[in-house]
Amino acid sequence: MPARHVVMIPGKNPKPPVHIHEEMLWRCLAAGAAGADGIAASDLAALERNFHIAGWNHLYYGRDADIRADLPWIAGMLVGKAPPPAPRGSAWRMPLRRMLYTLGDLMPLLTTLLADTEAKQLMAETRRYFDDDAGIATGIREHVKSILRPLFESRAEVMVVGHSLGSVIAYDVLWELTWQDGLPWRINHLLTLGSPLGMFYVQRRLRGHHERGLRRYPGNILHWTNVSAEGDLTALDRGLRNDFYPMLRQGLVNDITDHVHGIRTAFRTAQGPNPHRCYGYFFNSMVARMITGWMRGEPYPPSARA
Repeated sequence: MPARHVVMIPGKNPKPPVHIHEEMLWRCLAAGAAGADGIAASDLAALERNFHIAGWNHLYYGRDADIRADLPWIAGMLVGKAPPPAPRGSAWRMPLRRMLYTLGDLMPLLTTLLADTEAKQLMAETRRYFDDDAGIATGIREHVKSILRPLFESRAEVMVVGHSLGSVIAYDVLWELTWQDGLPWRINHLLTLGSPLGMFYVQRRLRGHHERGLRRYPGNILHWTNVSAEGDLTALDRGLRNDFYPMLRQGLVNDITDHVHGIRTAFRTAQGPNPHRCYGYFFNSMVARMITGWMRGEPYPPSARA
C-alpha cells in the first residue's frame, strides 16, 4: 500500500514554530485516538513522521506564537474525561455574525459598527487574504503547494486537513492545482474543521468563483468530510454539502459528508470553552479516529463514531 501522509493547513493567527505545533497537535491526535479506539500513543508513533503542517502563518504575520500559555490548558484537556457542556452565550452571536458577513459586501461601514472585536478580526483576516495584499495569499498558496508536490511525486496517498481559514486556503490550492497548474494529482480526503466555507461572503471570493461549469470547483478531491463543533462561531454555516453539491452532481468528488450535530470540543482557557481551537478539534475522538485510522490503512469512509 502506498504511504499515507496528512498535511494540515492551520487557521488564522500566529502559530508556534512548525515543529512545535506538529508535536502538540500529534499529541492531541494520539490522545483522541486512544479515547476512541484504545490505541496506545506508542502504536501510533511510527505514523507521526507522515504528519505535516503547512505552516503559512509566519509568512502572513511575520512572527511565531509562544505556546507556553496554552500548554497547561492542552495538558488539562488531554487528561479530561469528557467534553465540556455546550458553550453558553453563543446562540445569539452566531446569527448576528452570520448577518454581519451577509452585509459585509453591501454595507461594510454598518458591518464594522455592529461587529464585536472577534468578528472584526476574523473579517479583517479573511479580507486581507482575499485581497492578496502584496501577493501574500499567492505566496501562501505556493508554500502549501511546495509541501504537497513532493508527496504527490512520490505517489503517496494524501489527506489534506484544513482548519478555519486553512480550509479556505486548502480549497484555493486544490482549485489552482486543478485548473491553473493543470496537474493530474488527486488527494484522497479533504477534511475541513471549523470552516467558514459555508458563508456566501467567503464563497464569492474563492478561486474559481467566476468560472463556469466544471472549472468553478476543484476537480482533485476524492472524498470530502466536514466537521463543525457546537458553538464554533467561525463555522457560521456549519454544513457544506448543500453549498458544494454541484461538485457531486458533476462528478468532481465522490462524496461530501457533514458532521455538525453533537460535536463537542474540549479545549478551554481561563476565558472559558473555546470550541474553535485546533487542539480541541484534533483531540475530538471522531476527528482523531478519522485521521489516524486513515493513516493506519482503514478504507474510506472511516468510522465516524464519537
